[in-house]
Amino acid sequence: MELRDIPAFLRKQEVVAESPEGASEDEPDLTDGDAASDEFMVSGDLVLDSELPGAQAAADDTPLTSDRVLFPGDRGELRGETRRALVALLAGPSVDGERQPKLWLVLKRDEAVLRSRLSDMFLELTLDEENQVAFVRQVPQHGETDIPILLRRQPLTFLQSAGLLILRAALASASAAGQRAVIGGAELIADLGAYEDPTKSDKASFAKKCAAVVEALKKVSILRPIPGSSDRFEVSPTLALLLPAEQLEALTRTYERLRLERGERR
Repeated sequence: MELRDIPAFLRKQEVVAESPEGASEDEPDLTDGDAASDEFMVSGDLVLDSELPGAQAAADDTPLTSDRVLFPGDRGELRGETRRALVALLAGPSVDGERQPKLWLVLKRDEAVLRSRLSDMFLELTLDEENQVAFVRQVPQHGETDIPILLRRQPLTFLQSAGLLILRAALASASAAGQRAVIGGAELIADLGAYEDPTKSDKASFAKKCAAVVEALKKVSILRPIPGSSDRFEVSPTLALLLPAEQLEALTRTYERLRLERGERR
């Protein structure tokens, strides 16, 4: 079973594979792509055009004004803040309304035009208004239409997939309680211990692989560091869209079966 193509989660950064061991062609995939800064929308919220020096409102009969002509030779049609929202979606990993309230307001206001521009690139906007998160994904192939693939995918290893399932379960539990999911890195590593292959005797190597899973999920912003804590993370609400409930159940059954099979060999 595969995850749908979601550029937010590995399109701009690569997850480092732990090892060819345990990897499967049936593992879920996340997207990957060219290098880009993951600090784009993490360091601060959107700067609105009205806050820029010299910005002015445009009358209906007025040519392009300073909120549209942003650089020499600019042929763009969108206002600056709308373009920045589009770039934020493309850069990923996601837009979080709680952390980026100004950006979220622009995204909601200009949702129609953003969807149109994304469609031009064969991408679609996925938006969860309840949790205020949004990201883009590759549209699926449809009929005989030849849809070019803009986003690349990279398969997850067995342990990375197991880590996602653990975090998704924590997210579901926290959501039911009306809270944001928080987990410790050491706690996640301990939970991954249930998936250790008993035929492998190198405990140190397995511990390093588990630690690598935590680092990989941090890099793709599924785990978000909590300020003031070195080992506590918030689980991104976007994971609920990445792994919907029905897919979560199917994957959980598969991985639980594999875990039990490994336990029987102990």
